[in-house]
Amino acid sequence: MNNPSVEKLWNEFIKSHDIVGGHYTAWGFGRTPEMADELLQEVLHGEKRGTSGLKRAYELEHEELPKAGDYSVLLDGKGEAAAIIEAKLIDILPYKNITDLHGYLEGEGERNLTYWRSVHRPFFEEELNEAGEEFTEDHLVVYEYFEVVYRKK
Repeated sequence: MNNPSVEKLWNEFIKSHDIVGGHYTAWGFGRTPEMADELLQEVLHGEKRGTSGLKRAYELEHEELPKAGDYSVLLDGKGEAAAIIEAKLIDILPYKNITDLHGYLEGEGERNLTYWRSVHRPFFEEELNEAGEEFTEDHLVVYEYFEVVYRKK
């Protein structure tokens, strides 16, 4: 990725934490700039400490699954680096087994399972429909619990 704001934030982070080298990914939440900004604010305010995606979507995009200890540079809606998170715990479980705790940690809306399902199911359905596949509640969800380890100054 050739994004000067990402490289700058990453370099500040590794220098301040005495990390040599290191690996990271850079991405924004959701599918729109508005969603990226909204969810980023929830992260920065400490409300959002988890994120989830379909395992099948990772496969379709040929992306590696996150692992505990992975770093991600979070982008705002304009593609500018705003914070760095570290994955602390990864759960992979069927959609139907997501719990109220997962919904709470996701930090969105009413912070419960009912709200989580109301926004994630349509998102997941759309993702799979674009690939010509149908969503079921047996699809595996990759749930990442994370902590903010660095913020843009």
